[in-house]
Amino acid sequence: MGTMTRLLGCVAAGVTLIAAVVLGTGVAGAESNGGVRIMPLGDSITDGLTVPGGYRIGLWQRLVAGGHTVDFVGSLFNGPSNLSDHDHEGHSGWRIDQIDANIVNWLQSTTPRTVLLHIGTNDMFQNPANAPTRLATLIDRITSTAPNTELFVATIIPLPSAASSVQTFNTALRTLVQNRANAGRRVHLVEMNSALTSSDLADGVHPNAGGYNKMATVWFNALQSVPGSLNNGTPSPSPSPSGGDVTPPTAPTGLTASATTSTSTTLSWTASTDATGVTGYDILRAPGTTGGTFTQVGTSTTTSFSNTGLTASTTYRYQIRARDAAGNLSPVSNTAQITTQPATSTGTCSAVATVQTQWSSGYVIQPLTITNTSTSTITGWTATFTLPAGHTLTGSWNGTVTISGQTVTIRNIAHNGTLTPGTSTTSVGFQASRPNGNTALPSGYTCA
Repeated sequence: MGTMTRLLGCVAAGVTLIAAVVLGTGVAGAESNGGVRIMPLGDSITDGLTVPGGYRIGLWQRLVAGGHTVDFVGSLFNGPSNLSDHDHEGHSGWRIDQIDANIVNWLQSTTPRTVLLHIGTNDMFQNPANAPTRLATLIDRITSTAPNTELFVATIIPLPSAASSVQTFNTALRTLVQNRANAGRRVHLVEMNSALTSSDLADGVHPNAGGYNKMATVWFNALQSVPGSLNNGTPSPSPSPSGGDVTPPTAPTGLTASATTSTSTTLSWTASTDATGVTGYDILRAPGTTGGTFTQVGTSTTTSFSNTGLTASTTYRYQIRARDAAGNLSPVSNTAQITTQPATSTGTCSAVATVQTQWSSGYVIQPLTITNTSTSTITGWTATFTLPAGHTLTGSWNGTVTISGQTVTIRNIAHNGTLTPGTSTTSVGFQASRPNGNTALPSGYTCA
């Protein structure tokens, strides 16, 4: 596969910045241009990690060309000399909850007329299942703190290494925004995801110059479409409230698992309640006893679900969340943990690591090639290796991971466990961080 993505902001320590006064990222004295205050708000995609200034360069140029006098506001400052206003709130590596913890102070200190929000990419690697709930909290905090501010909420751009999580998050985001617009809040949906493709990404996460230019166009068109977002006069009329439901169902309770085999388990739980009625449940699963990421693996319209295609001798954790007719998502249920029954091993294998890319504070191993070295077909495999001291696994794909100290174990998943003699799977890989300047790599790869 292509170059695997790194978490937003993780390469910042290895980037050598020049012309520090102009390109350096950090807190600086605000530039005031006396125009309409616009807050670019988000993570390193807003900051412009791969292209300092990011979409703000093209957006500023379009606004000026369109005859608009604007003032970008925020506590951070970066960008090239052709960006006349460097202020923003694009915080590299930040999740939704981190933005939420600071947003009230930022809104009160800069009083923006308009906010451009693109956030959630880092959440796709850190508890994506609850990201829509965190986003709803952030949106509600912005609209309650600054009810006359026009808030533009963008679907997040493509992230090839977490495509399914991005799709699920963006679907929920659209519903969250629409419900709040229907309830009379000044919230506007911006379809950013469909404007970019993977070819518009510089490193699999952040846009290249062309991708940022596309983002600038989408933001500009969105601003143009909302009267009042680019002037300091009377705010645009609020949408007529239609009684939109923004109250989520209660969390499901009493989640249990039973009838667990080497490849399946059956879940059951107590139903949620909701004013407009629960329409279904999302089934969330994470690997191992701790850590890992809960991702959606199915849906149910009843209070039970059978999860099949599991890996033998593997621990999983499950949670359930409810959906109502308006698309609101409940908090998650309690967690149920299972360990599947063992399967009989029919052969041996080898594990060979290839370093795809590395930088001063991390690296990507892709592929971790698993080869059947026996004379019979194997239906499952387990690879083990040791991380150097101070190294931390930050992502993996196409394998079920458990970690004990610095020992990492990766087991096959359903589609790559069966290997005939002499054949290999090259779909497995992982990403790790390390202390800046440390050049060590994992060792002691074994397979059984």
